[in-house]
Amino acid sequence: MIQKFLTKYGLAAHVLCVCAFPVFFIARPVSDGMLPLLWLSLLVFEFMFMLPSVRGGETLADARCRVLRKLLWDPLFYVGAAVILLAAAQWLNSGCGLVYLTDADVWQMSKPGVSWLPFSVEPTAALSRLSVFVSCWAVALALRDAMSKASKRLLLQIMSLVSGCFAIYAVTLACLKSEPFAGMACGEGMSALGAFCGFWLLVAMGVFADALERARRSAGALFVFGVAGNLAGMLFFANVLTAVVYAALTVILVFYWLIYLAPHVPQHTRLKLFMASLLMFAAAVLSLAYLWPDNPLTHKINTALPIDAHLTDLMATKNVRSQAAVRIWEDYPWTGVGADGFRHFVGLVINPKDWGLIMDNKPYVYNDWLQALCEYGVLGSGLLLAAAVMMAVPVGYRARIAMLFGTGDENDGRVYLLRISPVVFCGVLALLMCLLESFISNPLRAPGCLLSWTCVTASLSAFLPAQGRAAGKT
Repeated sequence: MIQKFLTKYGLAAHVLCVCAFPVFFIARPVSDGMLPLLWLSLLVFEFMFMLPSVRGGETLADARCRVLRKLLWDPLFYVGAAVILLAAAQWLNSGCGLVYLTDADVWQMSKPGVSWLPFSVEPTAALSRLSVFVSCWAVALALRDAMSKASKRLLLQIMSLVSGCFAIYAVTLACLKSEPFAGMACGEGMSALGAFCGFWLLVAMGVFADALERARRSAGALFVFGVAGNLAGMLFFANVLTAVVYAALTVILVFYWLIYLAPHVPQHTRLKLFMASLLMFAAAVLSLAYLWPDNPLTHKINTALPIDAHLTDLMATKNVRSQAAVRIWEDYPWTGVGADGFRHFVGLVINPKDWGLIMDNKPYVYNDWLQALCEYGVLGSGLLLAAAVMMAVPVGYRARIAMLFGTGDENDGRVYLLRISPVVFCGVLALLMCLLESFISNPLRAPGCLLSWTCVTASLSAFLPAQGRAAGKT
């Protein structure tokens, strides 16, 4: 009995611990506090091999052999291992510092211990980033090769609740003027909390629709904490542009709920859902516009006005940061300057007159893709892109199967977006929004956002048909 319980929930519980851990440190600098992820990830690998999910008709030994076989045939295993080796080399070869060259009257970074190996400046930042990469690797492999669909659904539900509860906690502290959340709510410094809440807001809307369709009692908690909680966190902590986009998508997805759920739930349930959604939006608008006029969202909107001047300033700092990142990358093209290296090298490559444009949020390029190229070079950024594509390919492949052959369930015959699971529709929307935001900000630099993106990407294929026959046609 205990073994059955552990094979069903043990691995999912460990993956949940890995995904939820960075949430509670999201207000810290990205280079701090991530070492426990390394040990949690090792426990994920242990459970993956010792107590994986057992399918019907399998013994535990059969399940172990199946997981090992799938793992050895999974290209993500080898690409992820290469990323880990690169990050480990940067950590082991870290410890550079600024040196002054008197003959040239310039400052430059000292050489690493082994000049031809990948390196980084700070060992702490390199070790934290290594821990994050190991955790992403472990979570992706566990979800792809060892966990059942039921475990993945449960993981997404609990993560939606965890993110929503943390958002409510952060909003409460921001209202009480408690730091760092009060400063983050007012837009002081780069904060990933808004992107994190916006991401899980969209995922939670899909998970909630799935739970309501299946008449699960967890649907009410998912609406209150997963949807409403993350909506509040997004409005408080996201920047103005992303807050407007996420708010618009939330309104659109409410109408998607009502249309998708029409064949699955009674009319009175849909009416209650519409009224609850209307009440949620009304409470948000009334609170922000009338009951609390000096709220953080209003403060950020006023700061961004006039919008043309705000965009001009934003583009100016983005251009300086992007040009600096490219100049750093040109000096270290293959493996970059290591975790958090942009912070240390940017002062060596920019003009003194531009220094004021990067004094705020100095560690960030405002572009995740360009920052990865700067800090991990062509080799590291190429491996990271390959890993992301490998996780996304099963989703695209199965989505095409659903388009060509149908889904083989009660949604068969409906238009495509209403045929696939709401978990997939809203999950893909959340993934795309995070990727788009990464071109103007650095959400994926935060461990919580990167692990969340990995978790959702590796989970979505389970909610789509695996082959044409599974969809009901040959």
